[in-house]
Amino acid sequence: MDCPKCKAAVSARAKFCDQCGVNLGNNVEFIHQRALDHYHRGLIDEAIKLWDEAVTLTPGFSKGYYYKGLALYDRGDLQQAIDVFNKALAGEKEPFRVYFKLGMAQYGLGDLAGSIESFSKALSLNPGSAETHYRLGLSYLRNSDLDRAREELAAAIKINPQYTRALYILGMVLSQQGQVEEAIEQFRLVVEISPSYTAARFELGMALMKTGDLSDAIEQFRGSVENSSRFAPGYYMLGEAYRKTGEFSEAISSYNEVLKLNPKDSDTFVRIAECYMQLDLLDGARDAVAKALSFNPNNRDARYLEKHLGELKTPHKPGF
Repeated sequence: MDCPKCKAAVSARAKFCDQCGVNLGNNVEFIHQRALDHYHRGLIDEAIKLWDEAVTLTPGFSKGYYYKGLALYDRGDLQQAIDVFNKALAGEKEPFRVYFKLGMAQYGLGDLAGSIESFSKALSLNPGSAETHYRLGLSYLRNSDLDRAREELAAAIKINPQYTRALYILGMVLSQQGQVEEAIEQFRLVVEISPSYTAARFELGMALMKTGDLSDAIEQFRGSVENSSRFAPGYYMLGEAYRKTGEFSEAISSYNEVLKLNPKDSDTFVRIAECYMQLDLLDGARDAVAKALSFNPNNRDARYLEKHLGELKTPHKPGF
C-alpha cells in the first residue's frame, strides 16, 4: 500500500508513514485502500467495517459510500446498498457510476420505476453507455413497456453492434410484439456473432417454427443441444420439429433425450406415444401412455390416448 500523502510504500497495519509521518490510522484514503484490499480478496464484511470507519471519520466521503454500496450489493443486501448509494450521490462529483449501480440494485428489488429513473439519470450524464441503455431496456421490458424497451435496446446495439445480449433481448421483444421475421433477423445476428449462444439458437428455432421453416428450425434446435448437451427444451423442440415433418423415429429419439434428463416428464411420454401411433407401433404407444399416467394421472392428453388406444383393440360389431 501507499501513503496517501507522499506515496511511499507502507504496511497495511502501519499507524504512521515512516517517510512523511502522516497519521494513517485516521486517514480516510488509507482506510479506503485497506478496505479495497479486503474487498478484492473477497473479505466483504471486513471491507464494509473499514468503509464504515472511513465515513464516520469523514461523513462527506462519497467514495467510501459508493464502494460500501458495491460491497453490500455483492453481498445481496440490496436495500442497504440503495440507501448507501443515495448517500454517495450527495457529494459525488461524477455520479454516473453511482446512478448506474443504484439502478441495478433497484432493479434487483423489483423497483422498476426507481431503476428507470436511475438509469435515465445515468444516461443523461453518459449517453454513450451501451450497457446503461441495455439495462434501461430491461427495466422497461420487465415493466411491460415493449416500445420503450425496444428503443433502448436498439440504442445499445447502435453503440455496440456486437452486443449479443442486447440483440438477443431485442429479438425476444420483437417476438412478443408479433414481429417474427424481425425477431429472426436479430437471433441470426446473435448466432453469427456467437455460435455457442444456446438460448439464441433455441429462440431462433422457435421463431422459425412459427414461420413454418421446419428444416431450419431443426438445424437450430440441433445446434442448441450440441452447444449444451443437458438443455432439455432443445431436445423437446427438436422432437416437436421432427414430429411436424413426419420424421417420427427421429422425434422419438429426441424425446428420449429429454427423458434422460427428466425421466418423469409425462408430456414427453405423450408425444412419444403419438409418434408410435403414427408408426403403427401400438404396443409402444400403450407403454408410453401408461408411463405418462403413472407420473401424472391427470394428464388429459394421456387419458385421451389411453381411451383411443383401448378402442383400437376393441373388436368392431357387425355393421359398424
